[in-house]
Amino acid sequence: MSTSAQKPISARNGVLLQHRESRRWGRGRLAAEFERIGRELGLSVPSRDAMEKAIYRHETGKSHVTDDIYVRLYCAAFECSPHDLFGGLTESSEAGASEFFLTSNKFSPVYVGPDAVAQLARTLAVQPTIVEQVECWSAKVDHPRGECTLYGFPWGVLTYHIQEQLSKESVADVAVWRHGSYPRELYWADQHVKSILGPSQSGPEYIFSAFWVHTPKWKGEHLVTAMRLLCAQKTLLDHGDEEPSQPHAELVEQAFMRDGFSDPRILEFGVSGISYGYASWSSVTYHPLEGRRGLPQQTIVDFEIMVQSLWCFCHHIRSQIEAGRDPEVSDEYDWRWLRGMTSRLTNARPRESAQHVALRVTILQSSELQNHLNATLEILKDSAERQQRDPR
Repeated sequence: MSTSAQKPISARNGVLLQHRESRRWGRGRLAAEFERIGRELGLSVPSRDAMEKAIYRHETGKSHVTDDIYVRLYCAAFECSPHDLFGGLTESSEAGASEFFLTSNKFSPVYVGPDAVAQLARTLAVQPTIVEQVECWSAKVDHPRGECTLYGFPWGVLTYHIQEQLSKESVADVAVWRHGSYPRELYWADQHVKSILGPSQSGPEYIFSAFWVHTPKWKGEHLVTAMRLLCAQKTLLDHGDEEPSQPHAELVEQAFMRDGFSDPRILEFGVSGISYGYASWSSVTYHPLEGRRGLPQQTIVDFEIMVQSLWCFCHHIRSQIEAGRDPEVSDEYDWRWLRGMTSRLTNARPRESAQHVALRVTILQSSELQNHLNATLEILKDSAERQQRDPR
């Protein structure tokens, strides 16, 4: 009988394997994804062959994931927290870390009309899609900085969703980045709309952001302050400067970290011990603490896609009224249709979780969409009644 010590057998990480196989990726495909994420985040990653071998070792349990770079790559590729993927094998790089990792979701809608949306469904490589129980189509669009999906809604709205993986040192760093990115994105979207619908079609007027924080660098009240500041990033910037000063924004952030930051216009929808969630007029921020007990990122993304698409439709109707014209809408999308959409968006479903209901209520309130929908419904109803009295 041998007296040499036996090497302990490590348990495989079935969670990593499950996430990879659910996407129908081989290890080589995941290694390629790691390479792409590394480029986006400015990380110095190993060779693709070395990463493929590391993935095999991680999944089979021959080695645990202890390298921070691999933690960040896995979390970005699978859109999960370290707790989801590794449980007690590793800890989030909170409190004292130099950077934090987050996903930026930008939403930019534009009204083009039902005919244009139907035309694009025939000319683009679209996929039938369901968003918040509503049928629409989606199409992948080449984007110079992130992953972009274009959604087409039959009531005449196109909505761009641009997703980027970020690694930043401070909220001020995010605020300065976002300030510079908005004009670029609006210009890009304007050019893209013109390329698919012609030069006479104008592009989106605004962008709304949702930030999913994967690995924060703060804990406790500092994390609360950071999440709130992500919802109100302009608070950190000097509005008199076209090019905001990041050092000055960082000084303002440090003061808020010391003294705390609150704003009655920032509404909370997180659940104690499970998640941090905040919503404001300009953005939504979310950080799950307990993995699968929190909301999935796609839930927030889908709801915002629908919110922004309906907000754009209502804005189009009200813009016609403010210009002194009667609203022109298809009979298929009159006040009765909008009444049904309002009910679908604002009322909880029988099997909907309490967290989803809180998300719905908070975002509708912070975006003022509830009031927007009600006012637009009355406009369309009044217009229909007047046309019945005077059909000329």
